[in-house]
Amino acid sequence: MPESDANRSKSDSRKIDSLRRERDSIRRILEQASMDAVKENLERLSERLDNIESEMSGESNSSNQE
Repeated sequence: MPESDANRSKSDSRKIDSLRRERDSIRRILEQASMDAVKENLERLSERLDNIESEMSGESNSSNQE
């Protein structure tokens, strides 16, 4: 009987280790996905700022010509 308890304990430890690795893997995937979303938002904001700057420089040029 003690051998089966030891085997069960090893089996439980392996399952726990496997679950921990899975959890860590999922956490990394979620963090990466979050970082990708942040990167996309920054790129969109950068484009919007570029557009705004272009519009402002165009407005200042047209008002200088009047």
